[in-house]
Amino acid sequence: MRNSISKIPAYLVLRFIAFFLIVIGLAFLTFAATAFLPVTQILGQQGFALLIGGILLLFIGVLGPVRIIRIGAHIPAEVKKTILVQAIVLPLAGFVFIFSGILNTPISVAWAYFVTGLLILVSAIVGFYALSKKLPRTYYIGEMLGVIKSSGITGDKKNSPADREFMRWTKGISEGALVGEVAPDGRVITLEGEAIFLSSFFGENPSSPLVLNFASYTCPQHRKRIDELHSLMEKWQDQGVRFLTVYTAEAHSEDGWKIAHQYDNDVEYTNEEDFCFYYARSIDDRKKMARWLIEKKHFKMPVVLDSIENGLLKAYNTWPIRLYIINDGKVAYCGEQGPLGYDPASVDRALKNLLNS
Repeated sequence: MRNSISKIPAYLVLRFIAFFLIVIGLAFLTFAATAFLPVTQILGQQGFALLIGGILLLFIGVLGPVRIIRIGAHIPAEVKKTILVQAIVLPLAGFVFIFSGILNTPISVAWAYFVTGLLILVSAIVGFYALSKKLPRTYYIGEMLGVIKSSGITGDKKNSPADREFMRWTKGISEGALVGEVAPDGRVITLEGEAIFLSSFFGENPSSPLVLNFASYTCPQHRKRIDELHSLMEKWQDQGVRFLTVYTAEAHSEDGWKIAHQYDNDVEYTNEEDFCFYYARSIDDRKKMARWLIEKKHFKMPVVLDSIENGLLKAYNTWPIRLYIINDGKVAYCGEQGPLGYDPASVDRALKNLLNS
């Protein structure tokens, strides 16, 4: 039963929560709509219940989402936005309930229902529903909870593997290379072992942009979006768009930010011993992982390797994954920071704008 529940797509769970909250929010607004009707005379008798409810909401909000935002682990921007929404909604609803409970009048209670109803709708739509749209259809709730658990999200940042690795690779900066600037150059190594410059792939024809995919096998979001990448290639290659994957530092290695059981739902999974991957110590290690990606995922995009010094990862700020479009030697598109900001559909829209402008 537990395994069945863990394999429910996470986006469906989030949308169910959003729908449930919308129903509750609309119910609160319906109660508020009766403010000027005789029935509201009974609302003034709810002061004590509202006072207790407000204290509970305030308590939950401060110990939960407020604490996570203030001292919790480094988390993806999209998840942080959802938690931030709850960090605002819960305490604010708590204060509204407490104030209404103290006044204990029909009008104050009606206003409390009205404001709380609006806050619940914001929580549902801006929080949970917005996050659900960022998730791949094959990203399961068990996997999402595994990432949350492994990040140490409710603990101190200093003890969080997520925060430690993000600081190691990105220095806490989420922005990538700036659009409109000259694309950073650096050394890459082909799978045959030849060292060349990334700029050799740029080209000088504005009608032939290059899509750069910075990624690794150990990023679950990358693995789950490979079919989307392949569809993107099939759509645009005939129109002259070129594609290249730069294999960079692993996203979730055993000696970094490890996620337990993250490969269990991959068709190539055999056992835990076979799926135990570490940060590359040499370019041969990185080459081995790139070939693993190509073989196990039938990866169709050309692949080169970032240097073992991770020069391009740093220049483009790509950890754990990121997408770019290079056009005429300049950055034409910089995708959001992964994992959840990694979105091949946004590259499709950017290519339409670029080639149709």
